[in-house]
Amino acid sequence: MPESSDVESSPQVPTGRRRDYIPSAQPGCRLPHMFVRVNRLSKEMVSTHDLVSGDKVEFVLIIAPVKESYHLAREAFKVAEERQVSLKVCVFWPTDSGVGLDKGSKEALSPWKNYADVDEVCSTTANWWDMCNMTNRGAILVRPDEHIAWRTISGLAGDPRAEMQRVFSSILRAH
Repeated sequence: MPESSDVESSPQVPTGRRRDYIPSAQPGCRLPHMFVRVNRLSKEMVSTHDLVSGDKVEFVLIIAPVKESYHLAREAFKVAEERQVSLKVCVFWPTDSGVGLDKGSKEALSPWKNYADVDEVCSTTANWWDMCNMTNRGAILVRPDEHIAWRTISGLAGDPRAEMQRVFSSILRAH
């Protein structure tokens, strides 16, 4: 639609220039899509976009099943609880990592129960962390609108609690 009624509109001719989608986990970008399996026993595949609840306002923290990331997730749960915001943690397991490993998440994230063990579905593309240009020591915090709020590419050098307080303070102040 033209900006002004004074301008005569003519159809735009395609330039032939094509823009390929390049997944990005940079803050402000939409969460990259990948097919995953939330229940290890299920054959049903869902998109990473489906990890973000459409029913309630909830942040999602995506981590790998490594000790430092579990520590970050526990601190994020504490900060979210203090700020009275809902947080779900999604632990991304590599393709074919085996059944029964979710017990580690249960023990590592106790007493919190709002988490999901997520399996990457075997595909011809890169794994989740490679697709996001991150290491498996990284973490991604996703806003309720499916956009990246914050990330750490290869883990935190400092105090995870202080970083989560800074992140949630910044996000919640802006909204």
